[in-house]
Amino acid sequence: MMIGLGTHFWANSIFILPKNELLCESEFGTPTIIKLIPLIFSSFGAFIAYQVHFLAKPLFFRLKTSRFGQNIYSFLNKRWLFDKVFNDFLVKACLWFGYEVSFKTLDKGVFEILGPSGISTTLRELAADFSKIQTGFIAHYAFVMLIGLTVFITIFGLWDLISFWVDNRLYFILLISALFMSRDRNFIAVR
Repeated sequence: MMIGLGTHFWANSIFILPKNELLCESEFGTPTIIKLIPLIFSSFGAFIAYQVHFLAKPLFFRLKTSRFGQNIYSFLNKRWLFDKVFNDFLVKACLWFGYEVSFKTLDKGVFEILGPSGISTTLRELAADFSKIQTGFIAHYAFVMLIGLTVFITIFGLWDLISFWVDNRLYFILLISALFMSRDRNFIAVR
Protein backbone atom coordinates (compact mmCIF):
# COMPACT_ATOMS: atom_id res chain seq x y z
CA MET A 1 0.00 0.00 0.00
CA MET A 2 1.39 3.36 -0.99
CA ILE A 3 0.70 6.28 1.32
CA GLY A 4 1.73 9.79 0.35
CA LEU A 5 1.14 12.67 -1.98
CA GLY A 6 -0.89 11.61 -4.99
CA THR A 7 -2.66 8.66 -3.34
CA HIS A 8 -6.24 8.58 -2.13
CA PHE A 9 -5.38 7.08 1.26
CA TRP A 10 -5.82 10.23 3.34
CA ALA A 11 -8.66 11.61 1.19
CA ASN A 12 -9.34 15.11 2.57
CA SER A 13 -8.19 14.52 6.15
CA ILE A 14 -4.93 16.38 5.49
CA PHE A 15 -5.75 19.40 3.40
CA ILE A 16 -3.29 22.14 2.54
CA LEU A 17 -4.50 25.25 0.81
CA PRO A 18 -2.65 25.88 -2.47
CA LYS A 19 -1.58 29.32 -1.26
CA ASN A 20 0.18 27.71 1.76
CA GLU A 21 2.05 25.10 -0.25
CA LEU A 22 5.61 25.93 -1.23
CA LEU A 23 6.80 25.13 -4.73
CA CYS A 24 9.96 23.41 -3.52
CA GLU A 25 7.89 21.08 -1.28
CA SER A 26 5.52 20.16 -4.06
CA GLU A 27 6.36 16.93 -5.83
CA PHE A 28 4.13 17.46 -8.81
CA GLY A 29 4.38 21.23 -9.22
CA THR A 30 8.14 21.30 -9.83
CA PRO A 31 9.20 21.60 -13.48
CA THR A 32 10.97 18.58 -14.97
CA ILE A 33 14.17 20.50 -15.76
CA ILE A 34 14.59 21.31 -12.04
CA LYS A 35 14.27 17.62 -11.19
CA LEU A 36 16.92 16.74 -13.78
CA ILE A 37 19.56 19.21 -12.49
CA PRO A 38 21.37 16.61 -10.28
CA LEU A 39 21.57 14.15 -13.17
CA ILE A 40 22.86 16.82 -15.57
CA PHE A 41 25.54 18.13 -13.19
CA SER A 42 26.75 14.67 -12.15
CA SER A 43 27.02 13.58 -15.80
CA PHE A 44 28.86 16.80 -16.66
CA GLY A 45 31.22 16.29 -13.69
CA ALA A 46 31.97 12.69 -14.73
CA PHE A 47 32.72 13.85 -18.30
CA ILE A 48 35.09 16.59 -17.04
CA ALA A 49 36.85 14.13 -14.70
CA TYR A 50 37.36 11.70 -17.59
CA GLN A 51 38.76 14.45 -19.81
CA VAL A 52 41.11 15.75 -17.13
CA HIS A 53 42.37 12.28 -16.24
CA PHE A 54 43.12 10.97 -19.71
CA LEU A 55 43.58 14.00 -21.94
CA ALA A 56 45.47 16.29 -19.53
CA LYS A 57 47.85 13.57 -18.30
CA PRO A 58 50.86 14.85 -20.30
CA LEU A 59 50.22 18.40 -19.06
CA PHE A 60 50.21 17.26 -15.43
CA PHE A 61 53.38 15.22 -15.99
CA ARG A 62 55.19 18.27 -17.41
CA LEU A 63 53.95 20.36 -14.46
CA LYS A 64 55.22 17.79 -11.92
CA THR A 65 58.65 17.51 -13.52
CA SER A 66 59.18 21.26 -13.95
CA ARG A 67 60.99 23.37 -11.35
CA PHE A 68 57.77 25.23 -10.48
CA GLY A 69 55.95 21.93 -9.87
CA GLN A 70 58.76 20.65 -7.66
CA ASN A 71 58.69 23.87 -5.63
CA ILE A 72 54.93 23.55 -5.11
CA TYR A 73 55.34 19.89 -4.13
CA SER A 74 58.11 20.62 -1.62
CA PHE A 75 56.12 23.54 -0.15
CA LEU A 76 52.98 21.46 0.35
CA ASN A 77 54.89 18.36 1.49
CA LYS A 78 56.36 20.03 4.58
CA ARG A 79 54.72 19.77 7.95
CA TRP A 80 53.01 23.06 8.73
CA LEU A 81 51.45 21.82 12.01
CA PHE A 82 47.91 22.64 10.97
CA ASP A 83 46.77 19.42 12.65
CA LYS A 84 48.59 20.37 15.88
CA VAL A 85 46.97 23.81 16.02
CA PHE A 86 43.58 22.31 15.15
CA ASN A 87 43.91 19.65 17.86
CA ASP A 88 45.20 21.99 20.56
CA PHE A 89 42.73 24.81 20.10
CA LEU A 90 39.56 23.18 18.80
CA VAL A 91 39.52 19.44 19.43
CA LYS A 92 40.80 19.57 23.02
CA ALA A 93 38.27 22.27 23.90
CA CYS A 94 35.42 20.26 22.39
CA LEU A 95 36.56 17.08 24.16
CA TRP A 96 36.88 18.94 27.48
CA PHE A 97 33.38 20.36 27.08
CA GLY A 98 31.98 16.96 26.12
CA TYR A 99 33.52 15.24 29.16
CA GLU A 100 33.48 17.86 31.91
CA VAL A 101 30.27 19.70 31.14
CA SER A 102 28.09 17.31 29.20
CA PHE A 103 29.04 13.99 30.76
CA LYS A 104 30.17 14.78 34.31
CA THR A 105 27.94 17.74 35.09
CA LEU A 106 24.76 16.88 33.21
CA ASP A 107 24.72 13.10 32.86
CA LYS A 108 26.43 12.20 36.11
CA GLY A 109 25.23 15.23 38.06
CA VAL A 110 21.87 16.78 37.34
CA PHE A 111 20.20 13.88 35.53
CA GLU A 112 21.22 11.34 38.16
CA ILE A 113 20.21 13.60 41.06
CA LEU A 114 16.81 14.28 39.51
CA GLY A 115 16.67 10.77 38.09
CA PRO A 116 17.38 7.30 39.44
CA SER A 117 20.08 7.93 42.05
CA GLY A 118 18.46 11.02 43.54
CA ILE A 119 15.01 9.50 43.76
CA SER A 120 16.25 6.25 45.30
CA THR A 121 18.45 8.10 47.82
CA THR A 122 15.63 10.47 48.75
CA LEU A 123 13.13 7.64 49.15
CA ARG A 124 15.62 5.69 51.27
CA GLU A 125 16.14 8.73 53.52
CA LEU A 126 12.37 9.36 53.76
CA ALA A 127 11.81 5.72 54.68
CA ALA A 128 14.45 6.01 57.40
CA ASP A 129 12.76 9.18 58.70
CA PHE A 130 9.35 7.51 58.71
CA SER A 131 10.74 4.46 60.47
CA LYS A 132 11.91 6.73 63.32
CA ILE A 133 8.33 7.98 63.74
CA GLN A 134 6.95 4.47 64.18
CA THR A 135 6.21 3.57 67.78
CA GLY A 136 4.70 0.12 67.40
CA PHE A 137 1.32 1.01 68.90
CA ILE A 138 -1.73 0.20 66.77
CA ALA A 139 -3.55 3.28 68.04
CA HIS A 140 -0.84 5.54 66.60
CA TYR A 141 -1.01 3.78 63.22
CA ALA A 142 -4.80 4.13 63.19
CA PHE A 143 -4.51 7.82 64.06
CA VAL A 144 -2.02 8.46 61.20
CA MET A 145 -4.27 6.59 58.75
CA LEU A 146 -7.28 8.62 59.92
CA ILE A 147 -5.39 11.90 59.41
CA GLY A 148 -4.27 10.82 55.91
CA LEU A 149 -7.78 9.75 54.95
CA THR A 150 -9.21 13.03 56.24
CA VAL A 151 -6.70 15.10 54.25
CA PHE A 152 -7.36 13.02 51.12
CA ILE A 153 -11.14 13.34 51.39
CA THR A 154 -10.85 17.06 52.10
CA ILE A 155 -8.68 17.70 49.04
CA PHE A 156 -10.79 15.40 46.83
CA GLY A 157 -14.11 16.80 48.03
CA LEU A 158 -13.14 20.45 47.95
CA TRP A 159 -11.09 20.29 44.75
CA ASP A 160 -13.40 22.63 42.88
CA LEU A 161 -12.87 25.32 45.52
CA ILE A 162 -9.16 24.67 46.00
CA SER A 163 -8.26 24.54 42.30
CA PHE A 164 -9.37 28.16 41.88
CA TRP A 165 -6.58 29.36 44.21
CA VAL A 166 -3.95 26.64 43.73
CA ASP A 167 -2.04 26.24 40.50
CA ASN A 168 -1.33 22.64 39.52
CA ARG A 169 2.30 23.50 38.75
CA LEU A 170 2.85 24.16 42.46
CA TYR A 171 2.59 20.42 43.11
CA PHE A 172 5.71 19.89 41.00
CA ILE A 173 7.59 22.52 43.03
CA LEU A 174 6.33 20.88 46.24
CA LEU A 175 7.53 17.46 45.05
CA ILE A 176 11.01 18.75 44.09
CA SER A 177 11.39 20.65 47.36
CA ALA A 178 10.36 17.54 49.31
CA LEU A 179 12.99 15.52 47.44
CA PHE A 180 15.75 17.94 48.39
CA MET A 181 14.51 18.74 51.89
CA SER A 182 16.14 15.78 53.61
CA ARG A 183 19.32 16.29 51.59
CA ASP A 184 19.55 19.93 52.83
CA ARG A 185 19.07 18.84 56.43
CA ASN A 186 22.00 16.43 56.16
CA PHE A 187 24.14 19.13 54.53
CA ILE A 188 23.45 21.59 57.35
CA ALA A 189 24.17 18.93 59.97
CA VAL A 190 27.56 18.10 58.40
CA ARG A 191 28.78 21.69 58.59
